[in-house]
Amino acid sequence: MDVDLCFVMDCTGSMGSYIEGVKNSIKKVVDYMANMEPAIRIRIGFCGYRDHCDGSNRLQIFDFTNSPENFKNSLSGVSASGGGDTPEDVLGGLDAAVSRMTWRNDIRVLLHIGDCPPHGRRFTYTDDNYPDGDPNGLTAEGVLGEMQSAKISYFFGEITGLTKTMISEFKNIIGEFNVFDFRSTPDTEGLVEKFFDATCSAINTAITLRE
Repeated sequence: MDVDLCFVMDCTGSMGSYIEGVKNSIKKVVDYMANMEPAIRIRIGFCGYRDHCDGSNRLQIFDFTNSPENFKNSLSGVSASGGGDTPEDVLGGLDAAVSRMTWRNDIRVLLHIGDCPPHGRRFTYTDDNYPDGDPNGLTAEGVLGEMQSAKISYFFGEITGLTKTMISEFKNIIGEFNVFDFRSTPDTEGLVEKFFDATCSAINTAITLRE
C-alpha cells in the first residue's frame, strides 16, 4: 500500500517543551515505516506553523519524500520560536499542508499536533490579536472542506485543554475524527511511545477507511 503521511505541527515558543519529544517520535516513526516496505510504502512530509507576527518564519514546509534520511535531516532544523498571543495560525498551517504539498497516494493521512486554537472568538476567548478570525480570510469550513475534497484523513494530537472548542467545531464541519491524548509530561519516553502508537493507529484507520 502507498501512503502519504503529513505531520502538521505548532512550532511556536509555547511548544518548546514538546518539540524535541515530538521530533524524536517522528524520527522513530520514520525508521519503523522504512522497515515496513514493500508491504507499505510511505512518503512523509511536514508542515510547521507559527503565527502571523512571525513573518517569513510563519510556515516551515518539507514536501513529501520517500527518503527517511532526507526527512530526518530536514526535521533537525525545526525549533520552537515565535508566537505572540495565545491562538496560532492553525488554519494557515492546515491550508498550506493541503494546498502546497504534493499529495499523490490514495491513502492520505494528516496528523496535526498543537497546544493552541486558531484565531477568532469562535475558537477561543483568550487574548487574541485577531478576534474576528484569520486575517487572510481563511475559514475552518474552507480549509477543512478542501481537505475532505482531497480525501485526506485528519487526526489531531491534543496537548492542552485550549483546543477543546476547536476540536468540537472541526467535528461539526467534517464529522468524527480520532483525537489522541498527548497531555503527558513533556520530554519523556512516554510521549515518544504515545506519539508512535498514535501515528500507527492513524495510518491503520486511514487504510481501513479506504478499503
